[in-house]
Amino acid sequence: MRAEPGIALGGRYRLVRPIAVGGMGEVWSAYDEALTRDVAVKVLREEFAGDPGFLERFRTEARNSASLSHPNIAQLFDYGEVEGSGYLVMELVVGEPLSDLLEREPVLPIRRLLPVLAQTARALHAAHQAGVVHRDVKPGNILMARGGKVKITDFGVSLAENQITMTATGMVMGTAQYLSPEQAVGKAATPLSDLYSLGIVAYEALVGNRPFTGPTAVDIAVAHVNNPVPPLPSSVDRRVAELVVRLLSKDPAQRPQSGAELADMFDKLVPRTPPSGVPVLVSEPVRPKDAFARRPQPPIRGLTPPSYPPRRDLREDESMSPRALVDRLLGKSNGSLPRRLTWPIVVALLVVVALLGAALASRVTSDSGPATMTVVMSSLGGDGTEYSRAGLHDGMITPYVPTSTGENPTTTRRSLASTEVKDA
Repeated sequence: MRAEPGIALGGRYRLVRPIAVGGMGEVWSAYDEALTRDVAVKVLREEFAGDPGFLERFRTEARNSASLSHPNIAQLFDYGEVEGSGYLVMELVVGEPLSDLLEREPVLPIRRLLPVLAQTARALHAAHQAGVVHRDVKPGNILMARGGKVKITDFGVSLAENQITMTATGMVMGTAQYLSPEQAVGKAATPLSDLYSLGIVAYEALVGNRPFTGPTAVDIAVAHVNNPVPPLPSSVDRRVAELVVRLLSKDPAQRPQSGAELADMFDKLVPRTPPSGVPVLVSEPVRPKDAFARRPQPPIRGLTPPSYPPRRDLREDESMSPRALVDRLLGKSNGSLPRRLTWPIVVALLVVVALLGAALASRVTSDSGPATMTVVMSSLGGDGTEYSRAGLHDGMITPYVPTSTGENPTTTRRSLASTEVKDA
């Protein structure tokens, strides 16, 4: 089968555009019409279609990938076969492989590289725990997703514990530049072989080139077995360089014994790196200073906070206590009479004022005579209704005014001291 845009594999996965080409298959961006989502589809290359050996390898990759579940491993969704060819439906990782990044930036900063290596080590540890050895760890199979997330992919040459090797005698599986010494001499790959390959990736990203090269794949494989590891530049942190050299030990027993152990070592080399491997760099914000900004003064230790005066001046009497204010009113504060002489004088003055007031009131009363008042009561008619007389207000007290004809028969005049109100 020839993969082309628009073809719907299994009547469901419609191919959109090619993404990458590997040794055994082509990776396409596709659309899942059943679940309406974007996916990645790896299709067996056309020249290998119908070959039972390559088709069986595709099936092996599908089984091994389906048994893995980890945040740093690209997830497998489905597998199918059509017209003698097979295809795998996987998670579409939006990003780029580490190989593309190294082409643009041959040397990566340690703070940027170590989290990538730590996440890759954790993914390999999850695969090893499931009994799967990747056997082809290289930058092209380490995908850099957005946000610093890492996904490893391509378990095409992976081997599970319960699987029979499909490698012929004398055939070596993997990429020569990242091949472990034990694989180069024909021994079976182990989890520690994957860690050796990750050490080659670390060396390449720190130095800018691979530690072992040669004109042919065989020469490179021999170099892995016989040649010592070239020293890393002095610009690389000593602890990081020692860990990379340990990963590239010819003896697997000298390497870190698990991916989890290796990930912890990477994390300790980068402060504040969380278990996810994504670094959290805390630094002071840097921005250009304003032209009118004044230079900040350094804090002076040992000084108490300043105290500020009130917003307005207090009057002299506001700052005095109530006792002091009374003493001032009594003349104690200005040197006047002593307190034992002040109170008798005040009492005498009050008595004099009272006597004068009483005398004045008595004189006014005797001159004007006794005061009289008139109480006018209303009368009720024969029918019980109340009526008023001309010029008078019912129930009102009015001054008495004598008339020429004598007193009004309906009024009673009494002295102010003995006035009574009676009903008519």
